[in-house]
Amino acid sequence: MADASLALSRAGEDAGALRGVIAAAAARALRVEIAYLFDVLQEPRALALVASEGDPAAAMSALQRLPLDAESLAGAAARRGAVQVAPGGEGDAALLDVAHLRAQRGSSHALAIPLAFAGDVRAVLLCAAAQPALPQAEALEIAGALSVLFGMALAAAASRALGARVGELERERTALERSREQLDATIAEARRTEEALRLMGEGFARAQKIVRLANWDWRIVRNELVWSEESYPMLGLPSDAGPITYETFLERVHPDDRAGLMRAVDLALHGAAPYRVDYRILRPDGEERVIHTVADVQRAEDGAPIRMIGTALDVTEQRSAEDALRLSEARLRLIAEHASDVIFRMRLGPDGGYEYINPAVVDHTGYPPEAWYENPRLFLSLVHPEDTGRYHEFVERMAAAGGRITFRIIDRSGRVRWVATHVTIERDDSGKPLAAIGISRDVTAEKLADEERERLLEQLAAERTWLNTVIERTPVGIVLLDPTGQQITWNHRAQELARATSPDELGGASYLCLSDGQPLSPEECPAMRALRGEVTTARELSLRRAHGSALAVLMSAGPIVDANGRLLGAVLAFEDITRLKELERLKDEWTSVVAHDLKQPVTTIIGYAAQIERRPQFADAAKARAGHILASARRLGRMVSDLTDISRIESRRLAIERGPVDLPALVQAVVERTASETEGHPVDVELRGEIPVVAADAGRVEQVLSNLLSNAAKYGDPETPIQVRLERRGDAVVTSIWNSGRGIPPDELPFLFERFFRGKAGEARVIGLGLGLYIAKGLIEAHGGQIWAESPGDGRAAFHFTLPLVGG
Repeated sequence: MADASLALSRAGEDAGALRGVIAAAAARALRVEIAYLFDVLQEPRALALVASEGDPAAAMSALQRLPLDAESLAGAAARRGAVQVAPGGEGDAALLDVAHLRAQRGSSHALAIPLAFAGDVRAVLLCAAAQPALPQAEALEIAGALSVLFGMALAAAASRALGARVGELERERTALERSREQLDATIAEARRTEEALRLMGEGFARAQKIVRLANWDWRIVRNELVWSEESYPMLGLPSDAGPITYETFLERVHPDDRAGLMRAVDLALHGAAPYRVDYRILRPDGEERVIHTVADVQRAEDGAPIRMIGTALDVTEQRSAEDALRLSEARLRLIAEHASDVIFRMRLGPDGGYEYINPAVVDHTGYPPEAWYENPRLFLSLVHPEDTGRYHEFVERMAAAGGRITFRIIDRSGRVRWVATHVTIERDDSGKPLAAIGISRDVTAEKLADEERERLLEQLAAERTWLNTVIERTPVGIVLLDPTGQQITWNHRAQELARATSPDELGGASYLCLSDGQPLSPEECPAMRALRGEVTTARELSLRRAHGSALAVLMSAGPIVDANGRLLGAVLAFEDITRLKELERLKDEWTSVVAHDLKQPVTTIIGYAAQIERRPQFADAAKARAGHILASARRLGRMVSDLTDISRIESRRLAIERGPVDLPALVQAVVERTASETEGHPVDVELRGEIPVVAADAGRVEQVLSNLLSNAAKYGDPETPIQVRLERRGDAVVTSIWNSGRGIPPDELPFLFERFFRGKAGEARVIGLGLGLYIAKGLIEAHGGQIWAESPGDGRAAFHFTLPLVGG
């Protein structure tokens, strides 16, 4: 709508140019391929084609003139004064214009928009496309706004023409004295038109409010400054505050930004630079907001500026997000620059080399970062000769999976140092290694301490003393149990983590629970499993501390047996993972910010690629490449949306807008909208009994259905049917989606709803991040429902989910 408003303002007073702008703006706003503009003629009663967009052969078209009373979609819109949508199917054949569009242009979807003002239909827009780019509800809303906006524009053009006529009559008044009566009538009509224009301004303001855009108009010659209604709340002023003068506006501009703003205006007026500026305003309540303003300067024939028209948009939240991201990056770099450990990022491949290495490398090796950038193989010359073979083996493994290694180096001064290195591999979307990110720590002191401790331990005579020393010095909490489950001892770290000095302070054996606080059954307790001979490795649990607090821990447990396999007891080891949980939370927040910032460029790419693909003047090769760009951008858009949903699910910020939903109708609509994704698979919808209304968020349920139907098509054998079944069970409705193919292997069933897990579709490679089922699980559980999968073993597979009934 903002683009349409700006295009109308640039069209000037040329009626022909205005009609062309209207056709082009309508095509862009509704994302259609063809737009025809018809003038409504009263004598004879007909529709006359006056402009078109997307159809260079419109001049030869059979739609040049349509009888106003004939059966046509445009005629119906003109007669009824309301937006009309082609009925589709056999109903299209009865409409002259729709039948012509389908036969000649292959356009199967059309709508007609009356352009009316004060109840008078002046023109009709006929828009058509092979496939709708927008949902019908959104298209009708935009069409209604365009009807008001373009109707007012045509009325304004007619008013200007009428005003010109009044001036001509005034100049000829002396010579046309006998026509006074006619002239008086014309003047009266002009006054009525002025009133209509006032009403048009009110309608234009409502249209601007819909798109949340403020605009201003500076008529330089008369030094008049006009602001739209949306400017008042943007500046924090009441709507009845009166005219906003230039001085009032400058008072709202932040003192530090006034000089820059005024300089930008001067540069624009002199043609030295376009007017595109961000500045801050201070509202009366002290709130600071950031405004993004764009404007055009209109000039006279001699180049002098006569008018400046601009728009203003509040971008405070967007700029805050950008500043937060930059601050986060700066903090991370500051941490890296001052860390005592060596932090590096190394590009892999034939042209590999260090992309970053922090200053701590000088303390560790004696060589500054510049030396490492110039010679990526410098480290190989520092490895201790006795550790060279082991280091090369680690490098070969590291390129595939990363890992940890502790080895010796000889620094620039000749000193032998022990280094512990941890490397993580960064990969692209296809899994190919891109870079190695690592941390190296000088553990010489620790290594020497370990060697000394081992020497001392060898001198200890008592095995129990040796065991107690190891237990007490380990950095994780350790608990030893006898064969009956009674506690023998626990180390200081365990007491420190539990904030207790004896097991009695923890309230008995129930001091462990699940991560969400639910009790842990005796069968699942790591200690009981260890006493049964089972091993628990790195299980995330919650430790209920003394005095009621809880701590997230990573728990491992195992049996202790003698040489004959006799059970001697069990050992439990646990460590505090609070910091890891916080890092995971920060990662989720970072993912959310990046996904949010990616949406706008992805949307822009999709828009421009779609335009190139539709424009007939581009070569087929260019349109094909644009199609590839469009497909990739849409896939990236879906990935960004998935990452956003994951962030919201894991941070408990997923918004569910429940309402009554007719589930059978929604399922049928989703089946039709996903026909391209399920092509080659007939989709059957079966209702088992009466299906009541459910309480759900229709958009989120459609997201789950689309994902499950797409998966059924991906993993089902070609040409096999997909079955969708709905039935009521108690206070819920169960939806099941079945497909036939390879089925789901039993070893994959427990992992289907985990992040980044992807099953195998036969020999084909499945495109995607493996997030769809994880998101679907989060969406259904947010509704209070359940989702699960089954595969009976006959090649079939099914996904089921429940939704609660309204009032259930």
